[in-house]
Amino acid sequence: MNWEHSKKLTSRIYSEWKNAFNHNVEQLERAQKENQTSHKATNKRIDNLVLASGGDSPNEVTDARSDTQGNAFETLKGRLDSEQTLNVKALKDANELIAQQRIEINRLNGTIEELYESTGGETNIYVSAERGNDKTGDGTEEKPFKTIQEAVNSLPFLSSVSFYIHVEPGSYLEDVVVDGVNANAIVIVATNNDTTDAVIQPTGVYVRSIQFNQCQTYCRVRGLSQTDVGNSRGYFIHFIGSAYGAVDNCYAKQNTKNLNNSNFRFQGEYRCFVWDRTNGNVYGTGISNQKYAISSIFTGIVRVTNDVKGSSNDIVYYARGAIVFVGAEKYRQLDGSQMSWISYGGQVFDL
Repeated sequence: MNWEHSKKLTSRIYSEWKNAFNHNVEQLERAQKENQTSHKATNKRIDNLVLASGGDSPNEVTDARSDTQGNAFETLKGRLDSEQTLNVKALKDANELIAQQRIEINRLNGTIEELYESTGGETNIYVSAERGNDKTGDGTEEKPFKTIQEAVNSLPFLSSVSFYIHVEPGSYLEDVVVDGVNANAIVIVATNNDTTDAVIQPTGVYVRSIQFNQCQTYCRVRGLSQTDVGNSRGYFIHFIGSAYGAVDNCYAKQNTKNLNNSNFRFQGEYRCFVWDRTNGNVYGTGISNQKYAISSIFTGIVRVTNDVKGSSNDIVYYARGAIVFVGAEKYRQLDGSQMSWISYGGQVFDL
């Protein structure tokens, strides 16, 4: 082998070795970069993991940055802070709910005590058109309700108490309904009842209408005056299927003889005092200018006694399958165009 040939061979071997070396270096550098990338990804993943014992292996890997809903947080502290905030809010909501339930339980206990441990006492509720407030009032004399209906709504459905709803002078354009209350008594009375005479003049407590519906109790109204008859339900005081209904010292002298309203309960005609499937009485009351002054219907029984006075009524006593008892002659001071109208076996008797 000559020198020239040996030089070329050495040069080729070196060149091939260099190429191979450079290729290997490139492979190593690429592998190193991939390893570094993988290492970074692994470190990032490890940052997002904690090790906990349990499960199928001694080191169960749990993703601590994700909550049970699958929401991922950037840091474990972020997830913990979020859960703590939710826990604080949930605890606050729970405490508020417990407080509300405690109030309701106290109210319920009070009602139960009133219903089952009462000895038949009295409860006084106050209404004032001028001073009252249905939102902030509680029915006391200092904080009365504004409407009679709100006072009625405050009554329990079952009680052994006698409820007195005291109504201050004013105008109450309400169609009050007392529905299904069972108590010892429900009395709606004007606060000035003892100083007024409804036979002679208005009492100053003006109410559109009051209805007692299916109340198994002694129902009574005292010291009220009829008003706004055209917008009423076609009656002043109406008892339906109740244990007893009494009217005392009430004033009804607005002219209803020519009223005809399809919204009225009784075929478009106005009836002032009505006892429907209810026994009761009326006394000390002024009744004039009425289409029907006193009506007893569907097995109702009503007694008219003690100074019921008035004139210019169309029909004084209406008995439809029911009975009206008229008091002694000296009390018969109520008149009209037709003293009685009887139908379906109804009767009007003089006592």
